Amino acid sequence: MRKNIRWRWGVLAATLMALAALVPQAHLRRARGREWQGAYAYFYSDEPAYAAYVNALIDSRPRRTDPYTGADDRPGAPLAESLFSIQFFPAYLLALPARALGLSASTVFILLMPLVAAALSLAIYGAAASVTGDERAAFATVFVVLGFGILVSGQGFFVELLGGFSGYVFLPFLRRYVPGVPLVFFFAFCGALWRALACGTERARLASSLAAGAFFAVLVYSYFYHWTAAAALAFCYAALTLAARPGGRRATLLSLAVFTPVALLALAPYLYLVTRRAPASDEMQALTRTHAPDLLRGVEGLAALTLVALAWGARRGLVRPRDRAVIFTASLALSVLAVFNQQVLTGLSLQPMHYEQYVGNYAALLAAALAATIMWQGRGRLRDDRSKNVSGDASETVRRRFVPRRVWIPVAFAGFAWVLGESATTTRNFAPMNLKHDDWFAVTKRLDALAHEARRAPTDPYPVVFNPDDFRLDHVPADGACAVLWAPHTFAFTTLSRAENKNRVFQFLHFAGVAPADFAASGRDRGFLQFSIFGWERANPRLAVDFKPVTPAEIAAEGRNYAEFVAALANGARPPLPLIDFVVASDDQPFSHANLERFYTLEAIERVGRHTIYRAHPKQP
Repeated sequence: MRKNIRWRWGVLAATLMALAALVPQAHLRRARGREWQGAYAYFYSDEPAYAAYVNALIDSRPRRTDPYTGADDRPGAPLAESLFSIQFFPAYLLALPARALGLSASTVFILLMPLVAAALSLAIYGAAASVTGDERAAFATVFVVLGFGILVSGQGFFVELLGGFSGYVFLPFLRRYVPGVPLVFFFAFCGALWRALACGTERARLASSLAAGAFFAVLVYSYFYHWTAAAALAFCYAALTLAARPGGRRATLLSLAVFTPVALLALAPYLYLVTRRAPASDEMQALTRTHAPDLLRGVEGLAALTLVALAWGARRGLVRPRDRAVIFTASLALSVLAVFNQQVLTGLSLQPMHYEQYVGNYAALLAAALAATIMWQGRGRLRDDRSKNVSGDASETVRRRFVPRRVWIPVAFAGFAWVLGESATTTRNFAPMNLKHDDWFAVTKRLDALAHEARRAPTDPYPVVFNPDDFRLDHVPADGACAVLWAPHTFAFTTLSRAENKNRVFQFLHFAGVAPADFAASGRDRGFLQFSIFGWERANPRLAVDFKPVTPAEIAAEGRNYAEFVAALANGARPPLPLIDFVVASDDQPFSHANLERFYTLEAIERVGRHTIYRAHPKQP
């Protein structure tokens, strides 16, 4: 193992990736010009929910909070744990500095993309350079892993060019703040774990073991898919090392004796928090009980191909099976297969698509890149061995072991070109949505000011906002201190049961002027019907192993439920809960106020761009 890594190539890779990550935001800033309101460029449907949680923490709200409903954990009214409150580390990592510096969640999200791209590049470079000792090959590895990650997961513009559907666009590792932040720590963990069993001195191994344990602890409170992938890698690497290198078992066990207690200590509070999760969590997160294997994903194919290549290389003499670099690379590939099929033993599967999109794809690519580099080095070693047999001169050994320029330069260029292609294509396709987001950002900032004026005490409720556009409502809690009647991510914090969430969906539709006869068509047009009423696992075939699509009969049944809901409101005298405080009407989406005005008196208080803000006064029965 190379002891000292020169970081100049890593810094260059980090700089290039940071510049590529800035492309979407630079485009939005240029397109809006002086009218730019400060919104971040937006691509992934889940980003508003993450921004809402960071925004709440910046606003000094408690760890257990629900920005969409306005519920906060407080004495006498405790909240259950949610996905966000358990995986709190990345949010606090962003929110605490932002609070100290007076930055908004939007500004933090703007800065986050280039910072994540740079940090992740350095983490991958460090891990690859440590394992292979080839810094230029490690430079190319950065672009292979980050550039082709979306391709091997079956997403991106190339899939759409072939006529397929890509549910995930741009570069998945840049989805804020998950998986970006924890993925940095995952690859830092990879490097530390490698050194924990490969360092030449006992002191270095123990220090690396402690670092690996610390990184694992961070991952536990960052993202489920990353800490479980890290656990699978640690198990595979330890098992293969003990089996392949029996002479070094004492050193291996000593390193594990440092790493394992740290990991277990990190898991103990985590498991306690999980037991206190909201009752609706398992249902909302599509936890599936199954023992069915999951073997047909492209990411798994790449991992399996890497293992086959290493076996072939061992047979041809290109790699030595007992080499630590070979063991680590094989462990990385095996861990990818393990995370997709752990349910064979545990009987539980939780949205395996996230392994495919946010960690398994990158781990499989790193394994493939390491295997290719190691086998190329083995090719040079064989040549040198033959030269020594003839002349006894091994002076070219060091030079020949590195991947030559004719290989690593075009590989790095291809990976970076793919990054730029994904960035440019997605930026162009999502430009209208981001322009709409920035236009709406002026409204949410004004609503935030009105909310702080209305709340005279910390225990006062957060004002509730209504607009007939679910996209716009999804961004309200992300940009200010207002709650919403309903938005696509109201379910994400699991404060509401599925029945309560559906009730809010029906309220939203009714106040938006959707007649019962138009229920099914409106759901298809808005794109949230199946997700919000039937569950995400019924709408996205990648979320569950045993996908069951929503049937026309089920949609018709919910249409009848909606009709009954509307009829019950017509017979009621009081406005349904939650009470609405502000209504925003947008010029580009006019709607009838008749259903709202049956329960509220609307007072126009301010005009913001193309939007009118109304204060809603509940009518007395």
